Amino acid sequence: MALLRDMQLLPASFGPDAGFLQAARTLLAAHSSAIAVVDHDDRVVGLFTDDDLLRGLFPGYLGELRHTAFLVNEAQASIEAVAAEPVSRYMREPVTVEIDASAAHVVERFVHTPWGAIAVAEAGRFVGIVGQLEFTALLMERLALPADRGEMG
Repeated sequence: MALLRDMQLLPASFGPDAGFLQAARTLLAAHSSAIAVVDHDDRVVGLFTDDDLLRGLFPGYLGELRHTAFLVNEAQASIEAVAAEPVSRYMREPVTVEIDASAAHVVERFVHTPWGAIAVAEAGRFVGIVGQLEFTALLMERLALPADRGEMG
């Protein structure tokens, strides 16, 4: 059951030399938890995720602190420092699936991916991003399961 061809995939991507701020704006505008980073041949070389956005916006040492109320304007200082840095500094290894992959393989990729979106490729070239919720809704529809469970009772 190859469902990806029947889905509207998000075509959002940018190159590894794109600036962090450009990548952040693209990710937010796409309303996705991940955007593909592609090379000049449209091959996926990385993903920029909502986690990467937060890592870039806030200094790494915040993960070590138990209390941060004493910090003021930390995000503003950080965004000014990283705005022009290349997104390749923040991206992570790509999680991809071929467009004709079985539903089971797509689900397996989502299960082993900590964010809710993966890159879809055809013959190794980027086609789009698929969100976990959108994929699950289509899968449930194809299995004749209602996506809205209504009242439990």
